[in-house]
Amino acid sequence: MGRMAAAHRWLLTIFLVGVAVQFFLAGLGVFRVDHVATKTGTTLTEKRFDNFFDPHVALGNVLLIVGALVLIAALIGRLGRRRVLPSLALPVLVLLQFVFAGGGPAWFRAFHVLNAFVIAGIAGSQTGLVWAERRTGSAG
Repeated sequence: MGRMAAAHRWLLTIFLVGVAVQFFLAGLGVFRVDHVATKTGTTLTEKRFDNFFDPHVALGNVLLIVGALVLIAALIGRLGRRRVLPSLALPVLVLLQFVFAGGGPAWFRAFHVLNAFVIAGIAGSQTGLVWAERRTGSAG
């Protein structure tokens, strides 16, 4: 259980850092689009628009994998329901990100941003808890 708990803790930490980078990459994409659309006078094609968000999409794919690994580590480590259920939520919510961003009316796509806050909240709280448990020796 010790090695899987450590793997779970580090994977959660990596996931949380990745989520923070995701917010940065989303903002970077938005400001690049704004710059091209308003300051250069260049026509912004859909392909060029998408290119500005390619790093955000690529990291989203990585986070889906890391989130699945967090879940696997929690299951193999038999870390209990209070670790497994939030670990299950992470890859499910990341998968929903692709659904929200993939199409539909603007109001539906806006859930992409709200869901990102939920992901950050779960990842942040769980990461804090597992590191606190390590410090106090009260894992389980």
